[in-house]
Amino acid sequence: MNKKNGFLSRPFFRIKVRISAILFWTLLVFIPLYPKFPLQSVTGTYVSIRIDDVVVAIAIAIWIAVQLKNGFPVLKERIFKLFLLYFLLGAVSIFSAILIGGLVDPKIALLHFLRRVEYMSLFFVAMDALKISTIGEMAGGIILASVGVFGYGMGQKYFGLPVVSTMNEEFSKGILLYLDKWTRISSTFSGHYDLAAWLVMILSLTPALVSYFKKLKVKLLLAVIGVINFYMLILTASRISFVAYLAGVTITLLFQRSFRWLPLVLGLSLFFGFQSKELNTRLAVSLKVIPEISQKIASLWGTPTGVSTPVPLEPTSTPTLSPVAAVTTPIPTNKPKIIIREVRTWPKPEEIEAAAARSSQIRFKVEWPRAIRGLLKNPLIGSGYSSLGLATDNDYLRVLGETGIAGLLSFFLIVFYLFNQAVNSIVRERNLVIAGFLGVLIGMLANAIFIDVFEASKDAFYFWMLMGVMYQLTNSKLKIKNSK
Repeated sequence: MNKKNGFLSRPFFRIKVRISAILFWTLLVFIPLYPKFPLQSVTGTYVSIRIDDVVVAIAIAIWIAVQLKNGFPVLKERIFKLFLLYFLLGAVSIFSAILIGGLVDPKIALLHFLRRVEYMSLFFVAMDALKISTIGEMAGGIILASVGVFGYGMGQKYFGLPVVSTMNEEFSKGILLYLDKWTRISSTFSGHYDLAAWLVMILSLTPALVSYFKKLKVKLLLAVIGVINFYMLILTASRISFVAYLAGVTITLLFQRSFRWLPLVLGLSLFFGFQSKELNTRLAVSLKVIPEISQKIASLWGTPTGVSTPVPLEPTSTPTLSPVAAVTTPIPTNKPKIIIREVRTWPKPEEIEAAAARSSQIRFKVEWPRAIRGLLKNPLIGSGYSSLGLATDNDYLRVLGETGIAGLLSFFLIVFYLFNQAVNSIVRERNLVIAGFLGVLIGMLANAIFIDVFEASKDAFYFWMLMGVMYQLTNSKLKIKNSK
């Protein structure tokens, strides 16, 4: 009887494990493609629970069930202990902010904390899923997602497909926006910055996947995917993401020893990048304000004299239009969904320059000083999650302001551990496919200097899944499975 029960339990266990792998593949496709329609609003904030949260919760629940079946082997992993340390310090920061400082709304602070746990938990879902999945299956999911994101983005640009944005409280209710062909596309993402950050990850990984597969048709398919993703990145006209892409793809090519391809890839990227009038103008503006950037960063730790604090504007991590006339249709008051059409012509260079300068002023005069003030309230553990509002546009200052020096150090312990594992695997085992994931890590870290990418749900979900895959690939006991 015991043998029979054991025989029956093993297939059932394998089914549960296989389901976790299928869910992982589903998340690779579903997260980028499903627009951010709200499912349930949260009182006190315009952040909503969405269907992707439900799908992720199911994946995490199945992972926990499998862990329970095995006696929680993840507890033996050093990386899990580093994540746990980060979560514990975040919890301490919340309790301090609520019980001692009275700085945050307990419900909102807890929501912010749980969202971060949700994002980062997919690291372990992906890590375990790869034990029975393959690089080929992962690449297939990324290809499908890229094709879908590209198709919808082109539909927005040329065929009037709607945008679902979370750029402000009203839009986050699920309002559909119809934008003209000159608007920077966001595809299925909540804004062009979020789309650009996702594209940086995929583009940084693509060269490693091209080198990994041996079949010519697969290489060509991945190369085409790289081209269309790069085209979308140019259409977003995101300065920091373009620079982050250059950093990420450089790291990938260097660590996989593709020295001959590096000048060609960077040369073509720069050439075609500068063909974009809007991106070119924004990059030129950035070069003009480098002295101002240095001065503002140096003055953040003090109170600059003679500088007035402007009225906070919309966070720059969400899509904005150039300041030209817009025509809107009448908004019916008796319908829950509102259709708005934004109409504009191609922005003039001075309009782009004004928008880029405004973006810098928001950071330097509002968001970054606010993060510094949050840190100074409690340098060790910060002023608590949600104390800085919805945007800081610098994830490192955000971590410092909300969770203090302890929180930032614990976060970088995770990052440095992953980086070290990846480099060791490349150097010792010549596991060159990991170079692509290392490029993803560097590209994401570069983006985080000016964008809250670790709080952008689609980007955060994807990043931690890819890092889970990278970590599993660095495990010397794991044989990389794939039909090349």
